[in-house]
Amino acid sequence: HKRILKFLQLFVSEMPKPAFMKQTLEELGIGTYNNIAFIHPDTPIIKALNIFVDRRVSALPVVDESGKVVDIYSKFDVINLAAEKTYNNLDITVTQALRHRSQYFEGVMKCNRLETLETIVDRIVKAEVHRLVVVDEHASIVGIVSLSDILQALVLTPAGIDAQHS
Repeated sequence: HKRILKFLQLFVSEMPKPAFMKQTLEELGIGTYNNIAFIHPDTPIIKALNIFVDRRVSALPVVDESGKVVDIYSKFDVINLAAEKTYNNLDITVTQALRHRSQYFEGVMKCNRLETLETIVDRIVKAEVHRLVVVDEHASIVGIVSLSDILQALVLTPAGIDAQHS
């Protein structure tokens, strides 16, 4: 996924920009905005693992009691749990498990629905992440836009986005 997106970013930066790159996520309808799977800081790891399987998602935004996105728990974090051999206690909370995360974690990468696809692609590539959490002006979760969502819109949509929205 990342190599393809990197290619697209380089390709798009060298070529005249398609009009849709200047359109917003909202205008293009890219991302998931209904029935978003999320967890709370005190959610036990076992429950998060079950959500990964049941909902077939690769990351879960961690949302506090006010609805604000405060972290993200991904399948990559589960691998860390296994590597540190702390997986024998699956009753620990997400917050406790995330204390084992690499010091290189820079926080949840976010965006809003009014940002352009160009901005979104740029942010994902520079941050080397698989998804951005879409938030409102209060940092509350409204959706998720993943690499898969973007690639599907750019590559798999017949005749591309421009034909869809013209």
